[in-house]
Amino acid sequence: MISRVILTLWLGFFLRLVIAFVNGFVGPTYGSSDDSLGFHEVAVLFSQNLADDSFLFNNIYPSLLGVFYSITTDHLFLGSALSALGWLASAFILLRIMRILSFKMSNQWRVMLIYALIPTSLMYTSVTLREPFQLLFINLALYAALKIYFHRSNAHWLVLFLAVVGMGALHGVLLAYGIFIIVGTLFLLTSRNRKGVSFTKVVLVTPIVILCLFYGFSLFTSLTSYGDRMDDGLSVAVQLYQEGTLSDGEYARANYRTDIEIDGLGGLILSLPTFLFQYLFEPMPWKIGSMVDVIALLENMLRFWLIWNALKYLVGSYLNKPMFVAHNYFGYERCILLIFLSYLVMETLWSLGTSNWGTASRHHLPSLGLLLVASFAYRNVISPKYNRSHKS
Repeated sequence: MISRVILTLWLGFFLRLVIAFVNGFVGPTYGSSDDSLGFHEVAVLFSQNLADDSFLFNNIYPSLLGVFYSITTDHLFLGSALSALGWLASAFILLRIMRILSFKMSNQWRVMLIYALIPTSLMYTSVTLREPFQLLFINLALYAALKIYFHRSNAHWLVLFLAVVGMGALHGVLLAYGIFIIVGTLFLLTSRNRKGVSFTKVVLVTPIVILCLFYGFSLFTSLTSYGDRMDDGLSVAVQLYQEGTLSDGEYARANYRTDIEIDGLGGLILSLPTFLFQYLFEPMPWKIGSMVDVIALLENMLRFWLIWNALKYLVGSYLNKPMFVAHNYFGYERCILLIFLSYLVMETLWSLGTSNWGTASRHHLPSLGLLLVASFAYRNVISPKYNRSHKS
C-alpha cells in the first residue's frame, strides 16, 4: 500500500504541474513574475543560438534551460514543468534525509504536507525560477553530509562537492552555505566516536577548513554583486546593495526597510538581528494590505513555530533532558545543530541583501527543507503522551 507520505509528495507534484499548465497555456500565475519570464525569454534566445559563446557559468540557469528548450521546444509550460520536476527530486531527497534521521512516519507525513502544500512553494516552484533547483542542491548537500557522517560513505564527498558547485552556480549566496556545510561535516567527523573530539583529526582537518574558507570567500565575492563593492568595506557593500534593492512605485508598499544607514563593521554586526528579524517575519499584522500579505503573515507564523521547535530540541538536548537522551542516538543532536546553524547562516546572508517581503518569500524557499528537519527533530523525540501533558 502506498503510504500517505508518498501520496502527499505526488499530490504536491501534481498541483505544480497544474499551475505550470495554467502558466503556460492560460495566463501568468502569481509566481510568474518579471524574473521568471525574463529567465524564460533569455533561455529562448539562447536555445536559438547554441553555437554562440554565450553560455555563462554565473548565469547558468537560463543557459541550461535554453539547452533543454533546444532539445524539446521553447514553450513556457515545459520550462515550468521542469521546475516542478526539480521540486519533485528535492522532495524525494528530503524523504531520504528523514529516513536517515529515523523520523517517525507520522512526522515524515507532517513535514511533507508542509513542504508540498505551503502556498509560496506551490507558486514559485511551478514557474521558470531558480528556487526549485536551489532547493534541490541544498537538500542534496545535506543528504550527502548525513551519508558521510552516519554511513561513512566516502563516495558522497563527490556528491557534496557537486551539490555545492551547483548551488553556487545558481546563486553566489548559496556558495557560502555550501562552504559552511562542508566545514561543518569536517568538524562532525572529528567527533564521530564516543571518546569525544579527536585531536589528531582536528589537526588534519583545520588546514582543509582554512582553505575552504579562503577559496569560498574568493568565489563568493566573484559570483555575487558584493565583489564589486568590497573595496570600501563589507558594511558599505551591504548598504549599497540594499539601496539598490529598494522597490519603487506600486511595489514600495512591501518594503520593510527604507532608511538604510550602516555605520561601519560594528554597525553592521549590531544591525544583523534587526535585518534577520524583519527578513523572517515581515509583514507585521498592521502592514497587511492584500490577501497575498495575509498568506505571507500566516507563513511567517508557521516559520516562527518551526524555529521555536528547533530551539526547544537543541536546548533540551544540551540540558540532557530524559526524553531527549532516551530517543537520541549518538551524533543525532550534532547533526541537527549543524542543520539549524546552516539554516541561520543562509537566512542571515539573504537578509543582508533583502528589503522587501515579496522578495523574502522567494528566498525562504531554498532553506525550507533544513528548517522542517530541524524543527520536526523535536516532534520526533517527544511521545504523544508527553506532548499532551507537558505543553510548553
